[in-house]
Amino acid sequence: MGENPLPYFTYKARDFSGKTISGTVEAESEEALLERLHRRNAVPLQVVRINEPYRKNTFLENVRISLKKFGSHIGLQDILMFTNQLSAMFGAGIPISKSIQSIAFDAKNKSFQDVMTEIYRSIEAGDDLSQAMSRFPAVFNELYVNLVRSGEVSGTLAVILPQLASYIEKSIEIRGKIKAAIFYPLTIIAFAILVITVLIMFIVPKFGEIYQRLKTPLPIPTKILLKGSEIFRQHFIFVFAGVFAVFLLGYLLSKTERFGLWWDRIKLGFPIFGPLILKGMLAKFTKTLSVLLQSGTPIIQSIQIVSNSVGNRYVKNVLEDCTIEIQKGASISEALSESRAFPDLLIQMVSSGEESGTLHVMLGKTSDFYQQQVSSTVAALTSIIEPVLIIIIGSVVAFVAFSIFLPIFKMGAAF
Repeated sequence: MGENPLPYFTYKARDFSGKTISGTVEAESEEALLERLHRRNAVPLQVVRINEPYRKNTFLENVRISLKKFGSHIGLQDILMFTNQLSAMFGAGIPISKSIQSIAFDAKNKSFQDVMTEIYRSIEAGDDLSQAMSRFPAVFNELYVNLVRSGEVSGTLAVILPQLASYIEKSIEIRGKIKAAIFYPLTIIAFAILVITVLIMFIVPKFGEIYQRLKTPLPIPTKILLKGSEIFRQHFIFVFAGVFAVFLLGYLLSKTERFGLWWDRIKLGFPIFGPLILKGMLAKFTKTLSVLLQSGTPIIQSIQIVSNSVGNRYVKNVLEDCTIEIQKGASISEALSESRAFPDLLIQMVSSGEESGTLHVMLGKTSDFYQQQVSSTVAALTSIIEPVLIIIIGSVVAFVAFSIFLPIFKMGAAF
């Protein structure tokens, strides 16, 4: 049987500026609604329970569907800017609803402006900020909503918002460094493939026609190059269609549970890039857990939220197993140690934090350490990968050039 729906109430209240606000909301009880209004610094004038359910604006649902399909329109930079603005305005004493309304008016991103407008309408209708945000999971994830809710319940939202902004800023920094480390060599490789493709498609055949007219014996490297060029040109479409099909198949398989779990585990063991991805994940994991614990979120719930935000199904499963062990009575460090998926340094720091009662502090320090490791690893990778790629690409281009001009050198030596 399904859960009983919450009752609905219409209300009128006056905020601290003297403005009358009204709306229709669902709440556990009249007392719960009065408490909600009190947290908004509003004096209730009238509260009436009704039987007709309150229907949310259908536009809200349309926005939610659109954001699920095109969530990339709103990025972390938008969320960071919003959090900083809301923190500054709320800290200056401006009510949440007015702050959201002002941010919506100034927003440059149309999708984000629509979201802010709907959040403002929900708050004006009586919802808390966290409730309004929870309707947009493609924009405000579980971590964000839970931290805002903790701030509302404890009355420390003015403290939570700057912490959120700092967390998002560090997440952007870590993600940017990892992307830069991976994107740089991929760009060079893609450019090299383009150059070699042009050589094989257009330059090599011209020399092949010249050598055919001269009817000169060709050395083995030149024969291999010309034959390879001929096969590539004849099956050009099939080659690229095959490559595209392989990447598409890999992408689709990565969305399946079994293959995706296997792939997420394998890529952590990749040479060069595996350790970088792992360090970035550990930096995010420890920072997220630190922020959640500092906000007063229970440890089990904190780890569950973290497991949904790490972005790796293998690590997610490991963390879910850890929560089971913790529920059975194990300490966090013991659960992490038994999983055999986390480095000794992290386990030692967690153990030290548990013993001293400063777990969130130790996790924050661990996050800073891994963030520094990401920075140093990216710098080291850049210095190593660049000469290696130059040598590999240079060798391929040198072979093509050598194979093309070798018959000319031999003809020149014959005279």
